[in-house]
Amino acid sequence: MNAVMATGTDEGTMRERLEPLIPAMLGWGEEIMDIRLSRFKLSTSYNTYLVTIRLITGDELKIFLKDFGFSVRPKDSPKQRRERELRVYRDLLAEAEIGAARYYGSIMDESQGRFWLLLEFVDGSPVAYCDIEYWAPAAGGLGRMHGYFAQQGARLRACDFLIRHNADFFWAKTGLALHNVSQISSQLADRLANIIDRYAPIVDIMTSQPPTLIHGGCRPTNILVKVASDPSRVCVIDWEEAAFGSPLYDVAYLLDGFESPTLDRLLDAYRREALAFDISLPSEEDMKYIVSCFRLHMVMNSLSQAALKGYKEKGIVKLLDMGDRLSCVVAGQAR
Repeated sequence: MNAVMATGTDEGTMRERLEPLIPAMLGWGEEIMDIRLSRFKLSTSYNTYLVTIRLITGDELKIFLKDFGFSVRPKDSPKQRRERELRVYRDLLAEAEIGAARYYGSIMDESQGRFWLLLEFVDGSPVAYCDIEYWAPAAGGLGRMHGYFAQQGARLRACDFLIRHNADFFWAKTGLALHNVSQISSQLADRLANIIDRYAPIVDIMTSQPPTLIHGGCRPTNILVKVASDPSRVCVIDWEEAAFGSPLYDVAYLLDGFESPTLDRLLDAYRREALAFDISLPSEEDMKYIVSCFRLHMVMNSLSQAALKGYKEKGIVKLLDMGDRLSCVVAGQAR
């Protein structure tokens, strides 16, 4: 990730708030000589910064700061999103040796509208922007994460901040999708209703998989590879939608658009790393079928945000065409 200097940022306030926290966060007692702030070009919704701390000893430390106080894109349930990501890093990932960024701390001051999450700066590249050779390690890293948490069901069930991927979750998305599309076109809503009429067996399949901790929105931009300090490291980032559900939900998001034989190779890489832990996975052919079910859910999820994201009729038609195709695929291969 390349950084550029931030504009319109109060660096004095940043230093004032961060400096007292840094010794406790890092366990260091050295005097701080300088704190510098830079802004990321690769930031998507929220403002994110690289905080470079120079100590009087000459050592430097880089911290990644995510500012939940401002988003260029509309977000549903922003309070729950920021609290969920904070707690995933602090309560779940902190002790897991699976390549995740280290949690350093947070500053959550609602009265000032200041919501800062402070993490280890991981100098890597989103796999979305990398050659195909990096995708198998990314899939394998996701498999390790799923496998690591697969036997912690009781602990994960007790985490009330995690979204539950149960039948209500999936049906709620279809209801919201139908409502959104109806606001745009009654004819297109009828097309969507026809897909939903065939949706019940798919919901049963998606909710019958053994659950684990899942990212909940594991797009290729959310997995870092080519990490400068450790090229073998895979780092999953942006945990706002973290959930307790089927691991193949994440697989569908990561590998969306891939078809055989490339899809087979990437699924093999995922399986190999996940099965190194005590995790239950379906057969390879069944995995591909279930991934197709989750791809259909992804269409429903996109349609459920049509109003929030300002989709036009042309975009709705494209999503419905994809939904029709996937609906036929999963119906024709019904298990």
